[in-house]
Amino acid sequence: MDNRGILLISGVLALLLAATAATEFLRRRPSGVDAATLATCRSRLNAWWLLFGSLICALLLGTIATVFLFGAISFWALREYLTLTPTRPADHRTLVGVFFILTPLQFLLVGLNSEWFESVFGVGTYPVYSALIPTLAFLVLPAGVAASGDPKYFLERIAKLQVGLLICVYCLSYAPALLTTNLPNAKPTPSAATVEAVDLEDKVVGTLERSFVAIQTSATEAAEAPEAVAVETLEENGAISTPRRTLDSTNLTLLFAFVFLTQLSDMAQYLWSLVFPKHKIAPKINSNKTTEGALLGALTTALAAVGLWYFTPFPYWWQAALAGLIIAGMGFAGTITTSAIKRDRGVGDYGALVEGHNGVLDRIDSLCFAAPVFFHYVWICLM
Repeated sequence: MDNRGILLISGVLALLLAATAATEFLRRRPSGVDAATLATCRSRLNAWWLLFGSLICALLLGTIATVFLFGAISFWALREYLTLTPTRPADHRTLVGVFFILTPLQFLLVGLNSEWFESVFGVGTYPVYSALIPTLAFLVLPAGVAASGDPKYFLERIAKLQVGLLICVYCLSYAPALLTTNLPNAKPTPSAATVEAVDLEDKVVGTLERSFVAIQTSATEAAEAPEAVAVETLEENGAISTPRRTLDSTNLTLLFAFVFLTQLSDMAQYLWSLVFPKHKIAPKINSNKTTEGALLGALTTALAAVGLWYFTPFPYWWQAALAGLIIAGMGFAGTITTSAIKRDRGVGDYGALVEGHNGVLDRIDSLCFAAPVFFHYVWICLM
């Protein structure tokens, strides 16, 4: 992790410390702030400490640990989701396959990335994890449920499984996928730019010298097979190189910034909705969200994204601003969708993360919806 990543993590931890201290101060001293609002903010901050603490530890340990962390969160969220949606005994074998085969396999494919597939199968440009669930699992699951021999509520049972896999597993897996994605057009880090400027002359001279030696060495062989031998010899001598997928601290910083902006957007929309509580968007689904809160929350997230532009790989500041708007919009979609599922099942929360907290899915619903859209946005901007 480079200096930008360390600075970003330090800033987020400092912000959490300040917010926690302010919340505790307002809770202990008489103030005009509603006690229920302070309790909600305190619960959210505690969940943030747990989330960002786990994420920082995983990032420091490396890509495998980070993918494993998101896989564990996905498993837990899917368990909470399916606990609220009743199943039939005939579905148990299918559920075992969903939990212990499809979910681990999805995150295993994310962790392997394209370099592994290129080394084993010779094809490394296609993200296999993007097709496993929507292409294979969505077709195999109905067949598995049908093979159980129980036709009662067949469509409802299939829809429940597919929605759970889509939200809790497939969508969330795009967050750690940011670590295994090459970002060739990302803006260079300051240190990298300095090193590149210092070494530019040496690189150019060295490349020209190697090219001259390679051409002389391969003159005889190239007469028999001009294209194949010449290219092979140039590669061996270092004159040219095949593009390789690389992973550096830019990916780590991008993932951390994405998680932070998603959580910030959720909190900003909640607080702005308290300030402007009049125009409820869907009061029977989510009594907190208002039109003003959603719009001002999106604006706040966009401004925060611009403020974090230095820490992101986007070449232009407006790309960071648009990323903030996308995160806020999809985060709102995730929150209101999972709220509708809870209202349909007649519950307030998906579970208890720890004492005093809501469930895992209550805390990552916006992350699940924002991750795939943000991933493809990054791909469009930087690939």
